[in-house]
Amino acid sequence: MFNVQEVFSQMTLREKIGQTFLQYYQGYEDLPESLIEMNKRTELGGIIFFSGNNVRNLEQFREMNKRIQAHAKENRFGLPILLTIDQEGGQLTAIHQGTTMFPGNMAMGFANDEEMAYKQGEHVAKELNYAGIDICYAPVLDVSYDRKNGVPVVDNRMYSSKPNVVADMGTGFIRGLEDNSIAACGKHFPGMRLTQEDTHFKMDVHPGDMNRLEEVELVPYKKAIANGLGCIMMHHGVFPPLDGDKPASMSRKVVDYLRNELGFKGLIVTDDLIMKAVLDAYGERQPLVEAMNAGCDLLMSTCAGEWYVDFMEECVQNGTVSEERINEACLKVLEYKAKYHCGEFPEGKAFDKEQGDKIAYEIAKKSLILYKGEKADFPVKLEEKEKLGIIFGNPARLVMSDAINLYDKLSIEDTVKKHGYHNNTKEVIMPWRPTHMEMVSVGDIAIISDFVIFTTVNAYCFEEQIETIKYIRDFCPTKKIIGVATRSPEDAKILADYCDYVVVTGGLTQVTLDALVETIFGDGEFEFNPAKQLFE
Repeated sequence: MFNVQEVFSQMTLREKIGQTFLQYYQGYEDLPESLIEMNKRTELGGIIFFSGNNVRNLEQFREMNKRIQAHAKENRFGLPILLTIDQEGGQLTAIHQGTTMFPGNMAMGFANDEEMAYKQGEHVAKELNYAGIDICYAPVLDVSYDRKNGVPVVDNRMYSSKPNVVADMGTGFIRGLEDNSIAACGKHFPGMRLTQEDTHFKMDVHPGDMNRLEEVELVPYKKAIANGLGCIMMHHGVFPPLDGDKPASMSRKVVDYLRNELGFKGLIVTDDLIMKAVLDAYGERQPLVEAMNAGCDLLMSTCAGEWYVDFMEECVQNGTVSEERINEACLKVLEYKAKYHCGEFPEGKAFDKEQGDKIAYEIAKKSLILYKGEKADFPVKLEEKEKLGIIFGNPARLVMSDAINLYDKLSIEDTVKKHGYHNNTKEVIMPWRPTHMEMVSVGDIAIISDFVIFTTVNAYCFEEQIETIKYIRDFCPTKKIIGVATRSPEDAKILADYCDYVVVTGGLTQVTLDALVETIFGDGEFEFNPAKQLFE
């Protein structure tokens, strides 16, 4: 590994600037020629990968990353290139083929088992080491606090509404990564709250005072920092108790609070500065200046690209950004490249995918909540002549962070048959907003069936799904129906009015469906405990 101080002392300003930015490209085989040339000039510091743009499967990804790191010898110091990706588990799992698909953060929060979270982090780290990744943008340390104030849960990326549960699960995952030489990146500091607006599109101003931040948002970060968190991603929201003028990702006051008050010594990275919330307020280039001056070490903007070095050099020359700030950020990046053995690949796999799948299943199984109904009624045993009707809320991409929903074909019917529980089944996909005729069509499946599974996707805001279950209940007043809230737990209370049983899964992945089906038709062992209904 290179000597950090020796390399740093010889670097030009442009070379230092190059270390402070994450480039992005589309391709599956190697770097584009433009980035290869940047590396030859020692101006390519790191890369952020995205599932659809760079990843087909684990083996393809590993081979591409090997080719990328082979270019390192072509730059002046042989500096490895920092490789980073989102591998949270659940809906945001960028390397989605050849790796273990974990059920997601909310499911982990329902399971509420820090040792399991550690095992997940440990397994993910070994997969990422094999792939050549240095930083994993996980875990999400945001608290779904505003559920208590009437703002509903949209997706499954937050562990819990309870700060201590987020702290425990996040820290378990972090220790699993860090103990296995992957830099964990907690996000989104100081804590992205639940909002009706996605900050990909609109700036959020946090409504709480300092007491709330101390009691809620900052709790997971304090524990994570104390347990070796290597990297933190800054949120684009405005936090008036810390800085009422600028978003956290561009605020010197917020970064100073993180460094000086919370004692964080690690790497600070921005969230993508191309998000509309930022572009609308600051334009395309000013956010780069603001984030660098705020004290961020590693900048991410998928609109900046190759002109970043030229632009930042101009900023130093005209005094908009100090060379001292560039030096500080560059040195931090170099230190982390050395600390996490950037550029090294293991000879073979240090992980067993079957073991990882077993851990994922244990988490999914422990996370299932029987919100309504009696455990004694499970497992369900159907006679061969009885038809199982499945009305499956469309498991497609719903928000920007969904990755696996773009690729995986999910089917409860296929899962039921795969495990050998019942062959006389009929499954239909229900749109998020079914029309009247679509309601009638999916309702007919219930009418011709003897037992019904009805799943929702954020029915609390897609009222047509609730109109559909009402329609079904009107025509099938005595038929047994299991309602399943597969996305937001907000749906559980609504489903309870029309279903005999209600299950909350905390996510929607294949391992979740495996656990759901095997619990309903196999062992009947729901982990029911009212205290575990952490979304209430």
